[in-house]
Amino acid sequence: MWLSICQLIGRLESVRTHTAGLARDLEVIEALASAEAFTLGGIGVARVAELTKRDKGQISRVLKTLEATGLVDRDKATRKYSLGHRFYSMSMRTREAHLALQAESRLAELVAQVQETAHLNVLRGGRVLTIKTVVAADAVRRSGWDGVLSNAGITASGRAILAGLTDSEIELWWAEHALDDPLPLLSIDMPEPAEPINPKTRRARRPARSLKQFEKMLQEVRDKGYAISDEFQEGIVDAAAPVRDSSNIVVAAISVGASIERLGDQTDQLGQLVSAAALRLSTDLGAPIIGPA
Repeated sequence: MWLSICQLIGRLESVRTHTAGLARDLEVIEALASAEAFTLGGIGVARVAELTKRDKGQISRVLKTLEATGLVDRDKATRKYSLGHRFYSMSMRTREAHLALQAESRLAELVAQVQETAHLNVLRGGRVLTIKTVVAADAVRRSGWDGVLSNAGITASGRAILAGLTDSEIELWWAEHALDDPLPLLSIDMPEPAEPINPKTRRARRPARSLKQFEKMLQEVRDKGYAISDEFQEGIVDAAAPVRDSSNIVVAAISVGASIERLGDQTDQLGQLVSAAALRLSTDLGAPIIGPA
């Protein structure tokens, strides 16, 4: 039986309402996934309301609903909320979790070679998301990178992944993300341990002066097989190389950051070592590729 126009409109309005509600719930979850919440062991209702720019009463009701489902946990002593156990169980069934598991041994090999912490990152729109970190033995910072989002255009990992796109795809990405805000949820005063991104260097900026210049940068990444950036953290050179799957599609990037003082004039050597690690992982994934000459 055909639905009447009124029934169709009613269903569409219901979809819009549920979609809007889901988007608002996701805002709350994003706040609980921020570096601030991670470092502080959770955040309270008032802080979530401040981050999402919503009413505290609404936020309190949303958090109680999410807590009932296991997606959010509440510390009875501090009354702080954090991501719950169900997020962990669901995340372990994702494609990224499988990729991170496969990458661990290759990241460990790279750490042994360069004596620096190594990361596996994936592209999420205008950001790169760190999904696996293997920490070097003498690293000052022992944790805190997994789950951190960074602006893709100014990071070596972002450029390494974006270089795998076609020119038309890069043009679309540029139009949508070149002026993305510099992660407002991370722009906060943090207690020790400090946020890995220097807050003084955070500012809205394009990854290059123009699309043409950005395309030239990405072509250099293709030619070399790795990307280099010193824009993400002050005093740090970041090297990254693309990881490909069995379809020869770039699905991630391996990266290593080293202090300029320690690295000296060995930037290209670091890039080559990172590229070799990425090629080994790509081979593990069944990628039919040959490394750069």
